[in-house]
Amino acid sequence: MKETKTHKNYYQNLKRLLSFVKKDKKMFYLAMFFSLINAIFYIGGSYLIGYIISTFFEPLGHGKSFSDFETTKFFIILAVLVFSYVVYGIFRYSEQYIYAKISFQASARLRNEIIEKLIHLDISFYDKNKTGDLISNLVIDANNIANSLFQLLSQLISAIFNITIAVVMMFLVSTALSLIIIPITLISFGMVFLLIKRSQPYFMKIQVIFGELNAFVEESLQNTKITNAFNKQEDLFNKLTGITKRIRDTAFKGDFITKSFDTIYTFLSNFLILAITGISAYFYFKGTNVLGVQGFGADANGHATAGLIFTFISINWNFLGPFQALMGAVFGIQVGIASTSRISKLLDEPLPKTDHEIIRIVKISFNDKANDFMECSNEDPFGFFAWKIYDPNLKKYVYKSVKGSVEFKDVYFSYDTTKNNKYQLKGASFKVKQGQNIAIVGPTGAGKTTIINLISKYYNYQKGSITIDGFELKNINRKDLKRIMTIVSQDSFLFNETVLDNLNMSNENVVEKDINDALQMTQSQHFIDSLPKGINTLIENNGQNISQGQKQLLSITRSILSNKNILILDEATSNIDSNTEIIVQKSMLNLMKYKTSFVIAHRLSTIKNADLILVVNNGEIIESGTHKSLLEKEGFYYNMYTSQFSN
Repeated sequence: MKETKTHKNYYQNLKRLLSFVKKDKKMFYLAMFFSLINAIFYIGGSYLIGYIISTFFEPLGHGKSFSDFETTKFFIILAVLVFSYVVYGIFRYSEQYIYAKISFQASARLRNEIIEKLIHLDISFYDKNKTGDLISNLVIDANNIANSLFQLLSQLISAIFNITIAVVMMFLVSTALSLIIIPITLISFGMVFLLIKRSQPYFMKIQVIFGELNAFVEESLQNTKITNAFNKQEDLFNKLTGITKRIRDTAFKGDFITKSFDTIYTFLSNFLILAITGISAYFYFKGTNVLGVQGFGADANGHATAGLIFTFISINWNFLGPFQALMGAVFGIQVGIASTSRISKLLDEPLPKTDHEIIRIVKISFNDKANDFMECSNEDPFGFFAWKIYDPNLKKYVYKSVKGSVEFKDVYFSYDTTKNNKYQLKGASFKVKQGQNIAIVGPTGAGKTTIINLISKYYNYQKGSITIDGFELKNINRKDLKRIMTIVSQDSFLFNETVLDNLNMSNENVVEKDINDALQMTQSQHFIDSLPKGINTLIENNGQNISQGQKQLLSITRSILSNKNILILDEATSNIDSNTEIIVQKSMLNLMKYKTSFVIAHRLSTIKNADLILVVNNGEIIESGTHKSLLEKEGFYYNMYTSQFSN
């Protein structure tokens, strides 16, 4: 049963591998036609050489003089032979060019498909998969598929045509020799094919280990400072050595089988040539009828000639050569099938359910001609975001401006979706009005970030209700939600673009004055002016050429420029020194008055002015209120606050 399932998966992956070239059918059929032409002219050339030997040179050994030599006919046939090889060369080049183009176009489309999939997958997918594995899918597996497709197309198709035409020619030259040689060849290579099948699991395994290696190297490079700080270089080296040893052992086993084929092929080829030579010589000297068609090497009596022997051996090489190419291609295809299997797991990963995402958020502006609000482009500087709702009474869509009020009603959530799940958030309930500043505090692992993750719709809650402006969050289009929400996390990311490009990323409609105002608000203008090219300085490798605090200030500035209705700061000022944090907090107070803001802060002194403080512990909101009211309760928040300032 297991073997049957393995075979089924193998052929499913092979079928999927071939499906990557569906969009290039016309080019594929053209290349197939070129392959057929190649086979005809190449094998035809082998026949012509045998014909020249039989017709022009063999008679000289039987008493004919050079005066009987048909010079004109000889040069005509020689010209046809040269023409055959020239045509073969042109079409062979064209065929290989097309197959290469098809293969790498398919690889490019596949990479785009992978990237599109990765962009739209749920955040929970990234919780379960290592970044290195995903990079391996995008780079190594996609490249393996391109190479395998090229081998599959260029070698397999050519081999099929060459073998078919070679078999036909061999029977025309000598049915007797063909009936002896061809079965021996097929049985021999059938045994070799069984050997090839044994190598397939090793190719599958090595792709998985390469994914592990990518993930390990990426993690190691990102954490070199920590490794050095704890003096763990030797442990790191030992782990890396362990992975490379597994790659070595697995690759050796698969490669040993691959290399064994070359040895077996060489032996079989030489054996078959010796067999053909010996049998042909026997037929030649005994005068045995070789059952050949006159004009294809046999004489008028059907007896073997020197030309026949050469032609049969030459065509047999044309028969054996494609077998070698075919078997060699199969080994390469094994790698492609292994990579296809890995990529299929990613491409078949289900996307977040959007069945209930019926509420859209659009940008609208007032249209003078229509004397009404209408949808506009994102670039419209006078537009604003609104809910697009179908009114059954009016039988049309109506628009309602986005406010940014948020409400949790008895919400339960678990990251583990199995039956034995444990809720990380239990019975959470609170109500936030438009423009309020909400602080979420609590010990590490209490559930603060979980609340933010649910508001951001990174995950779907299992029980209860979350609404924005009265609309159920599960019904709001996930992509649209990001149009009204901006997030600054503790570990912000900057792209390898200029400072200006990174700031413009959140809002392409901002003008220079907006940028200068935002930089002044976050006190970032001074350090930007000190950069080599100012605001046009290139940010390198996620901000390695600026300090962590400067990187965070740029992220906060970017969020200010985004001008969204809901602002989320997940310990956004944790990497900024206390003096700068105070300046930034004061600067952002006016900004928060016009936005619904959620702030997770590690320093409680920064949230004194919050409209509402939610105290979270063990996944439950155990206290809520203003800073003053919570201190008066002398509860959990009071103890947290006094412990921070006990010194």
